[in-house]
Parts: sequence; C-alpha cells; structure tokens
Amino acid sequence: MKIVMAGAGAMGGRVGLYLTESGQDVVMLDKWQDHVDAMNDKGVTVHSYGETTNHKVKAVFMDDYNEPADLVILLTKALTAEETIDNLIKQGVITKETKVMSLMNGLGHGDMLLKKLSVEQVILAVTMWSAGLKGPGELILEGTGNIEFGYPDGHVDAFIEKLKVILDEAKLNGVISNDIVTSIWNKALVNCCFNTYCSVTDKRIGEFGAYEQADAMLIPLVKEIIAVGATKGAKLDLDATMEKFHKMYSPDVVGLHYPSMTQDIHNGRKTEVDFLTGAVSRFGDEAGIETPYCDILTHLVHQIEK
Repeated sequence: MKIVMAGAGAMGGRVGLYLTESGQDVVMLDKWQDHVDAMNDKGVTVHSYGETTNHKVKAVFMDDYNEPADLVILLTKALTAEETIDNLIKQGVITKETKVMSLMNGLGHGDMLLKKLSVEQVILAVTMWSAGLKGPGELILEGTGNIEFGYPDGHVDAFIEKLKVILDEAKLNGVISNDIVTSIWNKALVNCCFNTYCSVTDKRIGEFGAYEQADAMLIPLVKEIIAVGATKGAKLDLDATMEKFHKMYSPDVVGLHYPSMTQDIHNGRKTEVDFLTGAVSRFGDEAGIETPYCDILTHLVHQIEK
C-alpha cells in the first residue's frame, strides 16, 4: 500500500517509521526542511531507553510531493490541517480513491474532512502512542500504545480489515472501532487533562500524577468533558477514565513523556489548546453547559504561549 504521512514530526515520525520497517511503501512529508534533509541524509535517529539507533526512511518536503496515495495519514498540527488537506488535493496526492485517516489530537477534525472528501474516504483514528522530537531527524520513542480507527458511521469493510493487518504487522496495534466518536472523545479527554495540566506545571505525565492531589485536579475537569461529550454522542465514564489515567503514570506507558502541547511550549510554538479544552468550552456554550475548568485552562495555556 502506498502510504503518505502528512506530517512527520514526533508522532508522524513514529508511525511512519514503524510502517516503513514493516515493509510498507511509505513517504514522510513535512514542512520543516532541516528535518526532511536529516531523515534523508542520516535516516531517523531513535533514542529509546538509553539506546540510540538509526533507521532509513524516505522523506520529501510537503509542497514538493505530487504522487497519488492509497492512504494519507494526517498528523500535522491541528492549526494547519485544513490547509494541508487542500494542498494535497491540489498536488494530486489525495484523489477520489485515496483514503485519509486523521490521527490528530483534538476535536472537530472529522467535520472538516467531511466537507472536503466523500464519507467513504474519511477514516477517523486516535492513538495512545507517544513520541518526542529531539531535533531534526531525531525521535524519542518510549512506552506502548495502539491505534483505534474506523469510519465515521462505524461500518467495517475490506479496507478497514486490511488496515488493521497493516497496523498490526507494524506493531502499531490496530483496533477497529464501531463508535469512533466515543473513541475520539476518550482521547481528547486524555489530552484535555494532561496536555493542559502538564503544560501549566511543566511536568511529565508521571511527575504530574505523583502529586498526591492530582485526582482532585482531574476529576472536576473530567466531569465537565463527560457532560459536554454526551451532547455530541460520546459515551464516557468517570471511573474508567480515572483508572486509565492511573495506569498512564507508569514509565512503561507514558509516564516519562512530555505531552505534545508541553513540547510545543518548550519549542516556542503555538499550541492546539483551542481544539482541546477550548473546543469543549465552545461546545459547552452551545449546549448551555458551564465549563469553568476548561475555560481557565485554555486561558492559562494561551498566557504561557505569549
């Protein structure tokens, strides 16, 4: 299968590398020229649990690629996702036969894709894998995860079944979802909590969880997101969420990881907070649900950005 990674940063680098090493025909597209050059010149340098390895991949500057793909995996920043899709359509990378799978953090991406592509082309996905970008061509890869994916309407066809095989062969642990809306909100719930709290405290996930009152900070925020998510059809559960959070603190899961938003702040980049707690606040306003925790966390992150 001809797979194009639209965005080859930390997470795009991990997914693209794993797919490449499993034997798939993968091209990594990115707009950071130094990163593209480093991947082509030296391969991807992976730092994992004290060991460093190098891996060969194919990378191209995003605007220079024009070959049609069977599958585009969208892993750009949410702020540039719509522009990326428009450009890939113009460049002929996305055709009427191309499937596009969004793996981005946040809420509302499916609506954007469905305005530009047919419902048969759009696959929504979430992942619990983590990754860090140390520098051009250098990834920090630790922990485990999976990729949960499915069509917006929940049906399963031969392509979905084939994609699961491909993800499993790449050791990315594919999980077919028949309720991807709930899956997306479950992932957004994780990101709304840890991206924001770890950013304003400048802590890794495990460090944040080690605080004895971490649950007291998390539970009111989780309740807000559950209430708003229900208005969008998401079935979220407080107890199951907190149990999952507690497991995440382990160094063997994502405890050693700085969330992507925290990495953005460290590198002076704009964050995706408006697609996380900011989106929950907007949806809450539409539904008449107060969201004080989401509101203040969104403001705090924007303060840190500036």
